[in-house]
Amino acid sequence: MVHKFFIILLIAGATLMPFGNKSFANECHIRLELGLLISPDHIRVMERGRTQVQINHDTQLFIRGEMIELTDQERFLLKEFSRGLRKELPEIVTIAMDSMDLGFDALQKVITGLAGTDVSQETQAQFLYLRNSLLKRFSRSGDNFYIAPQGMDELDEFFSDELSSKISSVVTDSLNVMLGAMGQAYRRSEGAVEGQQSDLDDSVNELTNNVEQALKYNANRLAQKAEAFCERFKTLDKIEARLQNQIPQLRKYDILSNPGGD
Repeated sequence: MVHKFFIILLIAGATLMPFGNKSFANECHIRLELGLLISPDHIRVMERGRTQVQINHDTQLFIRGEMIELTDQERFLLKEFSRGLRKELPEIVTIAMDSMDLGFDALQKVITGLAGTDVSQETQAQFLYLRNSLLKRFSRSGDNFYIAPQGMDELDEFFSDELSSKISSVVTDSLNVMLGAMGQAYRRSEGAVEGQQSDLDDSVNELTNNVEQALKYNANRLAQKAEAFCERFKTLDKIEARLQNQIPQLRKYDILSNPGGD
């Protein structure tokens, strides 16, 4: 029984690592040099918490608060660039956030279902701390999306290395707390605990299957899109270069870069 508890906790924690596919890291050298806040009406280009460039309704350009007069050609390029950012970045944030939410919910359900609300509350602070560390990379609130400066390959490293070690710590601590609580319950009423064996087995098996399926789905979502994501980012980088050629003020704020040059 304990073995099953440990397995389901590990599976639930694994759902927080959707970027484990190394193909994205190995093939995509695109970097986001500045933070982006994307909302339905505008895109804000952020540096150290301040808006440096803003695009309103895909057609108006502001640099440090000053509206830039655009030609028809410049406005066309701006719209193409803005709409491209709106398509790609929110999708990446959504995949990541959906996967994280799934993992947190699964872990919380395991602890609450098998050890009770009191034990669940004891681990809530660890979940919140871990989640806040993720929000430094990207976040979502309704139709608003934020992604911090980072390379697309860094996402893979973050999820597979840095985040996995934190998840391992949370899972281990949660397991210890849960087993401690179950031990106390067993000592209080051995017969009652044994009587719940079958029901708990069924709950664990059902949750295991659900989490495994969701994990596979979320991991495949990015893997299937990785190459297309990267190619479209390369196209956007070229559009940005054309914009910078026509609007020299933008050269100071290079949003996308491609160190690989491919």
